[in-house]
Amino acid sequence: MKVLLIGSGPLPRDEPERLGFPQLRTAWFLETLAEAGHEVVVALMSDAPGEDSWSFRGTPVRVVRIDRADPSHIETVRALRLEVAPDRVVSAGPFEPARVAALTVGDEPLFIDVPGDPFAEAQAKNAHAGERDHTDTMREAWLPAYQRADAFGAISQTQRAALLGQLGMLGRLGENPSEHPWVEILPAVFGFGALPGGMPREREPRSELVVALCGGYNTWLDTDTLLDGLLQAMDEVPGLSVLSTGGGIPGHHTESYDRFRSAALSSPHASRFTFHGWVPHHVLPALLSRAHVGITLDRPGAEAELGTRTRVLFFAQQGLGVIATPCSDLTRELAGIRMLVPVRMGDASGLRGALVRMWEEGDDGTQTARLQGYLTSRYGLEPATRGLREWIDRAVRMRPGHDPAAGLAQELAQVRTRLAEVHDSPTWRASTSARRVLGRIFKKD
Repeated sequence: MKVLLIGSGPLPRDEPERLGFPQLRTAWFLETLAEAGHEVVVALMSDAPGEDSWSFRGTPVRVVRIDRADPSHIETVRALRLEVAPDRVVSAGPFEPARVAALTVGDEPLFIDVPGDPFAEAQAKNAHAGERDHTDTMREAWLPAYQRADAFGAISQTQRAALLGQLGMLGRLGENPSEHPWVEILPAVFGFGALPGGMPREREPRSELVVALCGGYNTWLDTDTLLDGLLQAMDEVPGLSVLSTGGGIPGHHTESYDRFRSAALSSPHASRFTFHGWVPHHVLPALLSRAHVGITLDRPGAEAELGTRTRVLFFAQQGLGVIATPCSDLTRELAGIRMLVPVRMGDASGLRGALVRMWEEGDDGTQTARLQGYLTSRYGLEPATRGLREWIDRAVRMRPGHDPAAGLAQELAQVRTRLAEVHDSPTWRASTSARRVLGRIFKKD
């Protein structure tokens, strides 16, 4: 089967300076499709154009990097699809790949990945002072995909239910066969490219305790409770320190990281915080080798229920214990089987207590070893992406939606592309130059 995969770059194999969930999601989809023996062409939304080919365990993969800042990138992907003539089109990760896929697909079956609820993420962004309402932006970005896709991927069972409700509001459930599965659950994968895993940490009671904070300080990370709880624990635990990698997310949200870092470095325990910022992916294992536990805390809002926590998987993969708010399907599941330490939302004293107990009791690594084994069996690449592979084999077209707004969004994208082509043409540049010259002449008069 020939598959056109539209996702985000750079991929982990390129060892980029910054690697986030969209890039990991693309890599997971690419790996599972290639392992299944499909011929995969990847249209990678990236920072610069380029192309290369490589073999993945004997399966050829063609990677076409498309400059996302180029106003004509929609037309570039459309031309690539016509050239490739795929049997299936699949998007990976939020949200530009889904929009591009919906605006460029032909008659072939289309699978749209929606890994996290767009409107819950908009709510999380709106909760921060100074942030504008992104609900309309999310609606405009996702509507063409919601109307056209023949099947979808969701990050969790809870998000699957929300997505089915959204499709029902659009009328798509009633217009198509009731036995169609519509939404496959594709959780985050317990795997991070070629990044080696870490051995479970062992600590003697009352010995040094190093906390790791990793990844993007996004709009649903509760940095206020996190800092409050850490500082309270530092008042009681002399060997407690914090190691932070990652930080603000340019173009998305930087306020939480800036505020957290500033407050930490102006606190009485400033010397116990180390901020490395964003570092290349392959550097992380060495940086985290002295850490013992990773923490992630959720702010109130729908995203905490409908999303997932990939950094929990990353902490475990690196051999760290985990403290988290049990709000998402993943963290509730792990808390229920006692494989992470739960802290209630907004409970700084609860975080303090958890850290003090860890320091006093030490760690023999048994719980983290069990966690690693459990995640490997349940969230390894094969079980986590099974729904996508099964859809590729049985894909059929569904009747698309008929919301005029989706058609208008597609027409608007085409008009923007045409305008960009006109602005880049020699005729336009020459006429613009002439107008400037005439303007200077008449201004002198």
